Amino acid sequence: MALKIWLLEGLSSQRDIIQGIVSFAKNQQAAVTVIASHRHERNEILSQADKALSEPKEDEHRLPFILSTVKDHGIRAIHTGRHALWFESHRKQIESSGASLTTGATSTGMFELADDKVAFAHAMEKRGLPVVPSIRVTSVAELRQLIAHSPFSASPLCVKPVKGIYGMGFWRFDDTVSPMAAFTHPENRKVNTQRYLSALSDAETFEPLVLMPYLPGPEYSVDMLVERGNVLAAVARRKEGALQYLEHHGEALELATACATAMEADGLVNVQTRNDASGHPLLLEINLRPSGGIGYTRFSGVNLPGLFALRQLGLMSQQEVMDEAKKSFSPAIVRSITDVVRYNPVLNNLLVQG
Repeated sequence: MALKIWLLEGLSSQRDIIQGIVSFAKNQQAAVTVIASHRHERNEILSQADKALSEPKEDEHRLPFILSTVKDHGIRAIHTGRHALWFESHRKQIESSGASLTTGATSTGMFELADDKVAFAHAMEKRGLPVVPSIRVTSVAELRQLIAHSPFSASPLCVKPVKGIYGMGFWRFDDTVSPMAAFTHPENRKVNTQRYLSALSDAETFEPLVLMPYLPGPEYSVDMLVERGNVLAAVARRKEGALQYLEHHGEALELATACATAMEADGLVNVQTRNDASGHPLLLEINLRPSGGIGYTRFSGVNLPGLFALRQLGLMSQQEVMDEAKKSFSPAIVRSITDVVRYNPVLNNLLVQG
């Protein structure tokens, strides 16, 4: 009988994760059934799984839905992308159903720490890990003062929200660009300082910001499979322009591994670093969830989602996962492109819900 793993709604990589697991299970000749669910009509995601479910939109219906699904369909392992803090706070109830739960961490405290970029930086610094210097800014006046008297010597400055994902709200201050630069070329993430401060002053509310020096780079995004702080497999993506270079060794990967261990990460997670002027990586942040680019790592030969699934289902040991990742890796260069898929408005793999 096939073992069942359930992937609940994710942030941006649920489709890639499903495809990775299905492909790896097939290649390994493993009897695995992949079940996927989502709150919205995302047939391009759900159609990739063996079976699909529609999740309730209301939070109060989530736990009964999970427990009944596990019971009705014999789920062995559950992975969540969204609402991870909620899932972690309900771990005991969910795992009492007999299914294992992977959220990305092992406690709610770690999610709260990772969510606050300044608190995270200070906590990792106390652990002896090199981090990008980060200052919490709580008002426009404070930001104006810090820009006028920079604590980061002659380094260019940048800001981003204390809490947030996808790099939303990240801006580099650059007074050589046009006052219209943020509107005409937002992808460059450069903004005229006075225009930014003026807009911030006009805003009705002020969300706390992180002020940092802008480092020369390159930036690394390290995707990892971690089990209670123990990194079993990892692929680093070195970002240079439009290209990403897939690596499996180096300072950035070692730093990311130390960070994942310190945060007691658990599951498919991502750590981001950026090199300083001396060429050494500094920690930017940890995402206790799969990154949007986790699918790129399969071009290295290492199938992180597949390794995760077979490990969660008890079909591979820790050592087998590590050995497989080591022997499978091959350096690669990848580039993200715009693509399109055929959309089927009707799913033919829906599970009957009781």
